[in-house]
Amino acid sequence: MAVTAGGEPPPPPRRLNVDELLRPAADRRLGRLPRLLAQATALAWRAAPRPLAVATVLQLVAGAGLAAQLLVGRRLLTGILDGDGATFAEVAPGLWLLVMLGAVVSVAGMVRGEQQRLLAELVGRYSADQVLEVACAVELVAFDHPEFADRLKRAQVNAAIRPTQVANGLLNVIGGLSALAGIAVALLLLEPLFLAMVVAAYVPASMASARGSRLLHQFSVAQTERDRRRSYLYTLLCQRQEAAEVRSFGLARFLRGRHDRLYDERIAALRLTIARRVRVGLAGQLLTSALTAMALGVLLWMVTTGRIAVPAAGAAASAMVVLGSRLGGLVTGTTSLYEAALFLQDFTGFVEARPVADDPASTPAPGRFSRLTVDEVSFTYPSRSEPSLRDVSMEIRAGQVVALVGVNGSGKTTLAKLLAGLYQPSSGTVRWDGVDVAGCDPDGHRRAVAVILQDFVKYHLTARDNIALGSTDRYDDAPAIEAAATATAAHGFLAALEHGYDTRLGPEFLGGTDLSVGQWQRVALARAFFRDAPFIILDEPTAAVDPRAERELFDGIRRLFSDRAVLLVSHRFANVRSADRIYVLDGGRVVEEGTHDELMATAGLYAELFTLQASSYVDTA
Repeated sequence: MAVTAGGEPPPPPRRLNVDELLRPAADRRLGRLPRLLAQATALAWRAAPRPLAVATVLQLVAGAGLAAQLLVGRRLLTGILDGDGATFAEVAPGLWLLVMLGAVVSVAGMVRGEQQRLLAELVGRYSADQVLEVACAVELVAFDHPEFADRLKRAQVNAAIRPTQVANGLLNVIGGLSALAGIAVALLLLEPLFLAMVVAAYVPASMASARGSRLLHQFSVAQTERDRRRSYLYTLLCQRQEAAEVRSFGLARFLRGRHDRLYDERIAALRLTIARRVRVGLAGQLLTSALTAMALGVLLWMVTTGRIAVPAAGAAASAMVVLGSRLGGLVTGTTSLYEAALFLQDFTGFVEARPVADDPASTPAPGRFSRLTVDEVSFTYPSRSEPSLRDVSMEIRAGQVVALVGVNGSGKTTLAKLLAGLYQPSSGTVRWDGVDVAGCDPDGHRRAVAVILQDFVKYHLTARDNIALGSTDRYDDAPAIEAAATATAAHGFLAALEHGYDTRLGPEFLGGTDLSVGQWQRVALARAFFRDAPFIILDEPTAAVDPRAERELFDGIRRLFSDRAVLLVSHRFANVRSADRIYVLDGGRVVEEGTHDELMATAGLYAELFTLQASSYVDTA
């Protein structure tokens, strides 16, 4: 084990803990808009620096071109109205300059739009990658926490939608500000009073829009759990896996009714939110309209009283109209960006909990071992108050087959996941040759274990993929893949498929071939065999195979994994009688241990359950 300079063991590597993902939500007030915009800009820059820079420059060019158009237009209008019969030749240069400026603005806008499309795609890809980083790194126990599920759902949705909205909104705001700057300079040269009045007119609309964004965000957060439940019911009604039972029990109408009620509740809440947003928005727009009308009234009064010349008034009116339009667009863009940034906080708060790299001085990952010991281990799920495992102690040696038995709910699968490195003990230690695995690289720990759980995954990939996923660094080792399939009696039916091992399994995709449940289980066992790990965990490995195949598999386990340690989890007591050691769990505790003969001699729980199962099989026969 590595040690620090002071002789102390190094701290364990940082693991991504669910508690880090359940921190309180950040402040959502409008005063945080600059920080939200900074976060949005940083996200876009990290994802796509070049498209963002190009699009920003083009926005600035378009803004400057718009300001130049106003000033050139004013000069052209003054020359026409104030001149003594100005000829076309005299005004043509100004006209051509105006046309050229319009072409520059149009081309810049077109190219910017294409860069904006690329930017949105790159930002969306980057954001999805960040969510996947966290989802793949977080401890498995996080998925048992309902609040984590809510946070993950919001991060997934916002990663798919909001980054694109942020990228587009950010460029729109940049473009709006650059255009406003140019128009403001032009209007400032014409009449500073109008600039102040038009800007003031859009303050109420901006405040109202920000308030509406906060209302929408509050609605979305409040609906997260209801939306997840509705999505689950939708899946039950649409997925192939559940379709047979839904039809057998006639559940479609009942489940559809629950789905529709949840949707009705969402729409009812949305109506209330929309009503509040309309009231707030209406008040803001009325104030903005009143202030805009006041500004135009002042302009007309100044023209009629001779306080401003007609050409200047025309240019000022044009500038005010364009400025008002741009301010309206800026308010819309800023509101959209603020709204997206509010939702983006759910995304950034989630991905910021991504773990840092493990300390290189940490204990190396376990490899081949001679003894695994479990010492006083307890474990409690976050959704439960009572522990699922209580003070469990056991030992497994290389070359041994050790069995875990007990009734359903006794803690067998939880203990198996804990030994596989999928859960961390609430208390107690798990040691490989005396080294506490809690201080080891978690990924390295898991690479030393091959685990096939009771609810194993059926990968809708090729048959070769399904086995090679056991050890992807040996993906191209075709002889080893076929050897693993042969060892678990899967080679016969896989080789007989239309394209052999290159046949896609499962009916989800065109050309796919489905397997029976027992065949899928053999493929999963082949995946575990191919992994070549020193520690094998088989959780109910024969739950879906016929009795003859079950007996053949159990008889062959010692041969298949002769040089490895095997933890065999089963509720069928007759299948584990040849194990080197049997541990009996009840209520999360180890209540008995020993060989089959020793446990039968004690006449305890094991003997009772074994006798009960044996008599049941005789009665059934």
